Amino acid sequence: MVLRDILFVLLIVEITIFILLRFRRKMAGRGRTRETDLRLTYKRYREIYPNSTISYREYKQLQTRKAYKKAVSSMKIERMVR
Repeated sequence: MVLRDILFVLLIVEITIFILLRFRRKMAGRGRTRETDLRLTYKRYREIYPNSTISYREYKQLQTRKAYKKAVSSMKIERMVR
């Protein structure tokens, strides 16, 4: 009886730890997300993220890696299709 209770408590603790770790990873992932829109200038980026230590050159490389991948084709934008 006592052993069963101890195992049950350990199971509950393990499940709780597992859930907390997954929740923590999700929240940590959101904090690292930066806005890398092509229209966002470096000056505006610094206003939005004042504690960022990224240089202008690094910001442009970030835009190249991230924003261009998310860019929408001009054929998909209705006002650009003739």
